[in-house]
Amino acid sequence: MTVLAAALSALALSVTPVSQTAPAAAPAAAPAATPRPAVLGVSPAAVIAWLNSQGATVGAIQTDQGRQYVRVDADGLAWLLFFQSCENGLCSDVQFTTAVSNAAVTPDVINGWNRDRRFLKAIYEAPEGTGLPSAVVQYDVLLGNGGPEQLADHLSIWRGLLPEFARLTTGAGAAAAAPAPAN
Repeated sequence: MTVLAAALSALALSVTPVSQTAPAAAPAAAPAATPRPAVLGVSPAAVIAWLNSQGATVGAIQTDQGRQYVRVDADGLAWLLFFQSCENGLCSDVQFTTAVSNAAVTPDVINGWNRDRRFLKAIYEAPEGTGLPSAVVQYDVLLGNGGPEQLADHLSIWRGLLPEFARLTTGAGAAAAAPAPAN
């Protein structure tokens, strides 16, 4: 081993350093003035009007700890729509959310939901005291400047999967209930 180390050391020392000169850098161009991007998003009022046109019943805008949301009733289910990242009256993302409390809610049920389905993600909440276990299901959507119609596919996904989540966590035919915002 000592011979190998000595040989490597001799090779390392016998390498003649080659002097290299870095090529001259091109002169730096002055940075172009980049305009501040316009605020992306949709106004809550436009989303509410659009949801009503889609057959939903939408409550008034409420605020909880600075977060705006509305309660939505559609297809026999209640849920909340949170308006997030709002600036100058436009919100660049929304979150569909609802919760259920039921003995059918278990970590295995929620883990199975998350494993087998895309888009809507659920969170298990252990019961407190003698209460029932709960689950919250959420769907986050980023918005551009396309008006509320850009929510059409997302609303379709939500409305398509939410009844399945309600059946899984509450029993056949039962409806999920919109949660009260966390304090």
